[in-house]
Amino acid sequence: MKRISLLTAALVITCLSFAQMTRLSETTVESPKFTGSTSFTIDENSNCSPICQYLGTQLENEFILDEGVVSVLFTINSDGSVSNLSIENSVSTQTDKAVASVISETSGMWQPGMVNGTPAEMQRKIFVSFYDPENGTPIEQGNASLQLAIKKYNAAIDAQQNISLSAERAEKKSTNRLNSALALLKTAERFLPSEPSVVFWQAKTHELNGDEMMKTQKLNEFSSLIDPNYQATVEVVGVPL
Repeated sequence: MKRISLLTAALVITCLSFAQMTRLSETTVESPKFTGSTSFTIDENSNCSPICQYLGTQLENEFILDEGVVSVLFTINSDGSVSNLSIENSVSTQTDKAVASVISETSGMWQPGMVNGTPAEMQRKIFVSFYDPENGTPIEQGNASLQLAIKKYNAAIDAQQNISLSAERAEKKSTNRLNSALALLKTAERFLPSEPSVVFWQAKTHELNGDEMMKTQKLNEFSSLIDPNYQATVEVVGVPL
């Protein structure tokens, strides 16, 4: 079996509290910077950010067989250490562990973020994609699953409206198709974490399935994802097989 290729890593500042600041126009904020270590040389001419370079170097020899996107949220403390690491989008135990281990190793390799010249605790979120080129990119695979899920959703509606079926038969067919749609959306989520369209269709499917609690949860998640204040900078790193 061949190792899945590490494709991308994306960085996004996800949270910075200004609760004690009243004048944002007079506030200067600097993001944390990855400085590396004596055993790792940053290529200043690379198109990849230093943290992406480090991830690529450290993960290229990992024997990864599972496809998907690992999303990791962690805190860079005011002393440059890393803490509060959590997996927000899981691919598999082995894959998650490999990514989390490398990020944990960067503790002490960061220049902390600064607020008005004072070191401040800030959060980072990193996305690391693994995929087999023969199966298509993560975006292609995620979109394919999403489109199939939408077809299953529409088929569930057709079953409910089919007057030639008994009420019991229509409900059974509809439920089976909605469950298939949710499974496909779960696959889409594995390849497209934090994608609003996937979360939107999860909410619609839960609604049609009569699950109000999950519908509400997904709608809240959808609202946060389309928040205009949410900004992400995507950076790409390629690792050869």
